[in-house]
Amino acid sequence: MGSRCSAKKADDFVRVAVETQFAVGTSTGLGTYATRLFEALARHAGVDAVALCDPAFDVWRFDRRLYWDQCRAPLLANRARADIVHFTGGTVPVAAPRRTVVTVHDLVWLREANRGRPYVRWYFGSLQPSLVRRAAAIIVDTLASRADVADGLRIPPERVVVAGAAADDAFFSIVRRPDSAAPFILAVGTVEERKDLVTAVRTLARVPSLRLVSAGPHTPYVETVKREAAKLNVSARVELRGYVAASTLLELFSRASALLFPSRYEGFGLPPLQAQAAGVQVVAASGAVIEEVLGEHAWYAPPGDDESFAAQLLAVLRGGPEVEARIAAARIRARSFTWDAVADRVAQVYRSIM
Repeated sequence: MGSRCSAKKADDFVRVAVETQFAVGTSTGLGTYATRLFEALARHAGVDAVALCDPAFDVWRFDRRLYWDQCRAPLLANRARADIVHFTGGTVPVAAPRRTVVTVHDLVWLREANRGRPYVRWYFGSLQPSLVRRAAAIIVDTLASRADVADGLRIPPERVVVAGAAADDAFFSIVRRPDSAAPFILAVGTVEERKDLVTAVRTLARVPSLRLVSAGPHTPYVETVKREAAKLNVSARVELRGYVAASTLLELFSRASALLFPSRYEGFGLPPLQAQAAGVQVVAASGAVIEEVLGEHAWYAPPGDDESFAAQLLAVLRGGPEVEARIAAARIRARSFTWDAVADRVAQVYRSIM
């Protein structure tokens, strides 16, 4: 785990225990956010950051997540003797420390953007919102998410601070070598209902000679995707890889013809920003959050509209000066998102509650 569980010692700084547990195991966007934020805070002049994590524990199952949230994390937070505890995954303990900061990336369960067992929906969609309201500070990733979280939690928007997220430097260093022999479009993210991979499959059915490669952990929704692919006779062109290592993900970005991001609900949308950083064209579902992050340099289609997605994808694949200009402008825009800037904004939140 290395730096994920390391500490920086400085007696005169604000000492903050930052939850980095989501980087253990099948790390997704939560793990990326937690790790990169911690690393940036560890470089920050005003923060003594210590990681709140247990490298031997995997939270990627509900019972383990519950144990982490309510037992293990509070115990480690107490041992850290920190001035502030920052929970980065949108959940907090019932007995949270007085100076608790929580990053809420989205309100997936409250908005019923995902399905799950009743007790899972209750924990994330009912109990946790009531606990998050008690936090000393609430951080989100975008202005659009700020409005959504304030409305969903029934709190004044002034209580919610936008700190952002960023693409790692590794994505800017990718050397593009699109696969001409067997071209493919890439979809990145957990294969769950709100990510709407079914629309990606339906889009694929409208664009012959392309493959779809999905990189992200599976949920039961993957069976729905497989059935749709079989129904449309495109199963041979759909590759559901599941969770992939960071190095494999970078390699997929280097070879993909485009990134398809049909997600119906996001708090930020890191994969399309990573794609823009890598110089990969992005066709995404329109919406306030995604358009705030990607600006005018992506190609948009209405959520769930596979015909529009196919039209936009074909326009992208044809290439030309306009496409190249958008790709170049998108990379410049992606550079404006940095983890050090995120850490600066987060550190201001810490100072405000001390």
